[in-house]
Order: sequence, then structure tokens, then C-alpha cells
Amino acid sequence: MQKNLKTKYLPLFSVIDLNRLRGENHLEDAAVTDFSVGRDGNVYLLLEQPSGRQSEDWFKTPAVYTVAEIRVDWTEQRVLETNLFPLGLLKFQFHFLRPIGEHFLLLGARSAWQESGPDQNAWVISRDGAILSRFCLGDGIQNCVVRADGTIVTGYFDEGIFGSNGWEDPLGASGLVAWTPAGTPLWKNETYPIYDCYAISLDEEEKLWFYYYDEFRLVRTDFREDLVLDVPMEGSEAFAVSASGHQFLFQSGFQECSKFYCFTRQGGRLGQKQEAVPMFHASRIGVERCSLSGSRMLFLGEDAVLYGGVLGTEQG
Repeated sequence: MQKNLKTKYLPLFSVIDLNRLRGENHLEDAAVTDFSVGRDGNVYLLLEQPSGRQSEDWFKTPAVYTVAEIRVDWTEQRVLETNLFPLGLLKFQFHFLRPIGEHFLLLGARSAWQESGPDQNAWVISRDGAILSRFCLGDGIQNCVVRADGTIVTGYFDEGIFGSNGWEDPLGASGLVAWTPAGTPLWKNETYPIYDCYAISLDEEEKLWFYYYDEFRLVRTDFREDLVLDVPMEGSEAFAVSASGHQFLFQSGFQECSKFYCFTRQGGRLGQKQEAVPMFHASRIGVERCSLSGSRMLFLGEDAVLYGGVLGTEQG
């Protein structure tokens, strides 16, 4: 019989108080649509304010968007600088923000097939708000990462894989696709039966990790060779992988977004799960949402503070 493992504590630091950010920048009505860590180590937030305008197609409901870029020293666990970039009124509903080169990629999860062609749900926008390009990455996007060279990788949920919103030949039929920065396909999954790509991540070497339904296995790929690990957990929508590639943090599955578990790699599988508790100054954090990318972790607390940490520095 396996013994219960001791709880692990994830030491965190405060990245930003969102209520203070809103109050100091006249963004009181802004919602945080997305937050993540870029390949440059900076934290990026997408803030959305209602425009008061309506659209017959809710995908294209206009909103006012602002990007917050936070420079972080992850070793010293301190914030160096915060900058805001107002992007203005954009006539689309975006769900993801990722830095791409010196610019921003804004990506909507949904795209309908129209008689004139598909909705262009991927927009590359400069820091001064100029729209540089627009293209379509398909419907039903569950998650997205951008590598340092600008390669975009999108994972899809079931509607983007099997077709919805007028799509008869979905771009996301393989469940996982890599694209050039201009939206040209580079690679797609042809090996695994992905019915829903639950979570993806990039490690320190920029290898892609993905976790999918219905086998709930974890795969690492460099787009040539794969490593496949069995995972004793179902339904997780986010995971982090330590710099060593041997330790993992998974958000608990099936909507239990406030619970987390650590695993250690043991050959071709992940070992016994171990409860992990996000902590700040010896106090447990109530988590509303998280964003896990490589070894870097972001947790949005119930106190409207965004916390950060690095997997591998936790305490037993």
C-alpha cells in the first residue's frame, strides 16, 4: 500500500494587485480576460472593457483592450517594471494574449465559417495599437502558446476538432497545430487520438508538452520525436513542468480549479499524486484561476492579487 505523501507548499510572491492597477489607470470596469508568462519571462495581462456596442455575431462584439506587461525577476522574486499598452476599440472577442516578437498576438477562441470565408480570429497588433495582420487559426481553440521564434501552437476542444459554427473541414481536426507567425500551418498532430486537447505547455528547451482526452496521457515532442507518459489524473486543464523535466504540477481535473497536485516522473509514467498548496507569506492562497507555463506559475487569488512562483522551489 502506498503511503500518503506529505503536502507540498508552493512559495509565491506578489506580482500585481489588480484592484490597484485598475484604480490607478482608470480601468475600474476592466475584466482580466487572460494572463500568462511570455518566453521573455515577462507577465502579460489582457484587460477588456465593454464598449456598449453590440454585434449580431457575438464573436465580433467590440471591446476596448489594454495590455499590461510586467517585467519580473523570477530568481529574486520581485517586479521590476509595469507598462500599459492601450490597444483601443477592437471589433472582436479575444480570449488569449501572447507576445510574438515585439508585438502582441490577440486570439479569439471562436471563429465561424461565413460565405465569404472564416472569421479571422488571430490579430497581430503593435505596441502602439496598429493592426499588422489578421488571419484564421480555426474554431474551438482551447489553449495557445508562442515559442521564442514566433511559432504559434494551438490546441482545440471538441467543437474545433469535430466541427461547429459552419465548419465542415475544421482547421483543428487533428487537435493540435503549429503555425508560422503569419498563420501558415507548419505541423499538426497525426499520431494521437485527440478528442479534446486539455492543456499545453513549453519547457525550458521550448519542447511542446500536451495533455489530451480521452487517453489522458502527457506527451513531450520536438515535432520529430516524442516522449509519452501515463498520468494518474483525468481532466486537468493546466500543468507546469520543472526545468529538470522530472517534476510536474497539475491543476485538479474537472472544474476543481482551486486544487493542485505534484507528480514526479518515474520512468514512463508520473508517480503518486501529492497535494500542493499555493502559499504567500505562510498563508494559503484561495485560487480563482491559474496560468502554468513551463516551470513558471501564475495564480489569480480570490483577493484580486496575481501571484507568481517557479516549480522546483517548493517546500515539503
